[in-house]
Amino acid sequence: MRDGQKNSVYEIAGKAGFRDTGEARPMLTLPLLAKMSSAALAAGITACLTYGQYNVSSGPGGAGLMPPASVFHPEVRSGAMLDPLAEMASAMAALKQEKAKAARNRAMIDWLTGLPTRFTVQRFDTGLVYAVRYAPAGETGAVLEDYVAVPYGPELPFAVSLLADEGGAVRIEGLSCSGQETLGRISPAAGDGAAEAEAMSQAEAYLRTPDAADPGLPADCLVARLKRS
Repeated sequence: MRDGQKNSVYEIAGKAGFRDTGEARPMLTLPLLAKMSSAALAAGITACLTYGQYNVSSGPGGAGLMPPASVFHPEVRSGAMLDPLAEMASAMAALKQEKAKAARNRAMIDWLTGLPTRFTVQRFDTGLVYAVRYAPAGETGAVLEDYVAVPYGPELPFAVSLLADEGGAVRIEGLSCSGQETLGRISPAAGDGAAEAEAMSQAEAYLRTPDAADPGLPADCLVARLKRS
């Protein structure tokens, strides 16, 4: 069931500090793509104004004067034509998504570092899964663990939670920015570690097909649901 390869696991304390047991992948670094998008936009405008290298597009889909395609894509074949307005819109959309991703990561890190308990980080090809353990047991409805899946890209995060259920069973719930759903129930007969294994499997499966990014949502839309009172 697992496509992504697990490369390393990190164990980190909340307020008590951090301890890495593997090669970490920083979450708060704004990818170079965002800077490159702004640079490409500036380069396109400069080329239009300075060199006057234009092609004219006609017809209902025409955008008028266009700079050489190489302004936006240096590797493009000679003579290719691109719509600068579409290219600029694409660059701005990418920049907006990267800013939303950075805000999402900041909200996630703030929540993790404020936890009074330890958590581990498992890295896959598609993203990270934070496993937060609160208690080995509890009254019905008590949250035992959270498995928080955070994609490497700008997509939305997702959490798989384990809750104590009647008769020693464990209920598995999914938390997203849009709501909450029941994913299953693990009976005591399944054995020790069965619920944890299922939760990790669900979190990893989400990373393979995460929900699309939505810059219109608050950066802490999932974290707000994880801050239970």
